[in-house]
Amino acid sequence: MEVDRMKTLVGSMDGMGPAEALYAVAELQKEVGRTEAQLVRAARQSGLSWEAIAVCLGVSKQAVHKKYGKQ
Repeated sequence: MEVDRMKTLVGSMDGMGPAEALYAVAELQKEVGRTEAQLVRAARQSGLSWEAIAVCLGVSKQAVHKKYGKQ
C-alpha cells in the first residue's frame, strides 16, 4: 500500500495551479484504486465475504463482486 505516495500527492496540491492539481488528483485516484484492489484481495484471502467487503466500501455486494470477483 502506497500511503506515503498518497500523502505526498495530497500535500503537493497546496500552491498548485488548477491543471497541476487536477493531475495530482488523477494520480491520487489511480493510487486509491490500486490500494483498494489490494485490500479487497487481502480481505478475500482472509475469509471476508463479498457482503462484508461491500459494507466496508459502502456499495452493494453485486457491485463489489462485479468489480473484483474475477481477480
